Amino acid sequence: MNEQIIRNDELDRSNAIVASNAEIFRYAISSILSQQHLADTVLTTSNWSSVQAHLLRAHCTKLAVINTDVLNGQGHGMMRRLRLSYPHLRIIVVGQTRERMKILSLISAGAHAYILESMPMDEIAKAVRMVAAGHIYLPDMVGDLSAPEPDSVRAEGALTRRQQQVLQLLVGGASNKEIAHALNLAEGTIKVHLSGLFKALGVHNRTGAVASVHAQAY
Repeated sequence: MNEQIIRNDELDRSNAIVASNAEIFRYAISSILSQQHLADTVLTTSNWSSVQAHLLRAHCTKLAVINTDVLNGQGHGMMRRLRLSYPHLRIIVVGQTRERMKILSLISAGAHAYILESMPMDEIAKAVRMVAAGHIYLPDMVGDLSAPEPDSVRAEGALTRRQQQVLQLLVGGASNKEIAHALNLAEGTIKVHLSGLFKALGVHNRTGAVASVHAQAY
């Protein structure tokens, strides 16, 4: 069986959950959480239903590390539901995709980090520590400045790719400092992108930008 069985009293005290179909990955993440003293008790599981049941029961859960292989292709919607239901839960998504917009979409939906399965364990440990400390983590390639930016010849009001990335993170609740770190840019550069972003959306501040996105979604 792929789920770690723990007693009810332990379930009530558990403050981290790791969900993945890969047993070796569950073990590795659990070890990191224990060794870094980031969780007193860790529940590991290979299915989404156990994640939901655990979160309903264990209200003190602070951190969830979830592999996309248990999300059945519904990562964006599930992240949004987790964010709304458990606003204090720190969420790390693990997956294989390297597509920046897909990764940023998960962040905007509620995840606080995206970790590539192929990342070295020391980098994974770094990401877990950052998220536990209240930061957002994204792999370096998400902020790769060498990728082409289709900024030329745009219709008025259209967003550049960089502005889209900034907007995704902004909607996810990231601060200017966190956005700068995630995209490997200076905080002053983020302010410039935000200024252009607000102008393109016809708003004056972050709240207006978020409201604009939600209005378009519905």
